[in-house]
Amino acid sequence: MPREGVKKEQRSFTDEEVGRILAAAPEPFGTILAVTAVLGLRIGEVLALRISDLDFTRKLIRVRQSVDAATRLPQAVKSKASSADVPMPSQLEARLRAHLKNHDGKSELLFVNRRGRPFSANKLREKQLHPLLVKLGIPRGGFHSMRHGATSALLADGATPAVVQKQLRHSDARITLGIYGHVIGNQQRDAVENRSARIEQFAVN
Repeated sequence: MPREGVKKEQRSFTDEEVGRILAAAPEPFGTILAVTAVLGLRIGEVLALRISDLDFTRKLIRVRQSVDAATRLPQAVKSKASSADVPMPSQLEARLRAHLKNHDGKSELLFVNRRGRPFSANKLREKQLHPLLVKLGIPRGGFHSMRHGATSALLADGATPAVVQKQLRHSDARITLGIYGHVIGNQQRDAVENRSARIEQFAVN
């Protein structure tokens, strides 16, 4: 059987790129991007977050539903594993609290457009994200590139596949590694560096 062709590497935003994007993004788009980029949530899950999903006491965000891209109606998340609680970092907490101060309270959804409806992920990408990337001179990527960047950064920082799987809410760690296994984490790099140094010590004439 012929081998599979070389897979195209998924676009992945770096932490520096994300920081620049967030600094230039208008609200509430900046907060939407921050939740997507920091937590690695799918864009549909971010747009379906309710105010009640924010637990400031326990510093958690509950992921329970997702906005359908076609109908813009909330629906069930992708899988059983996708329904989970994720940590709320202090920086993200500050952004969310600031966002809530400007929320009119008429909708239970955290993010709504001027008509009080859920945002369209496609319109946000075309009208907000892509023009912003052009303005900043950052290579094009979509919302999933934010999720990919979050995963790559976690692995590179030495997080175990089990931890990353839990954060990404994949049903199986093999999915995580199958998609993101190209990332070389610090632990892997350190292990190879240490072994290489040890070999060279013995290689002295």
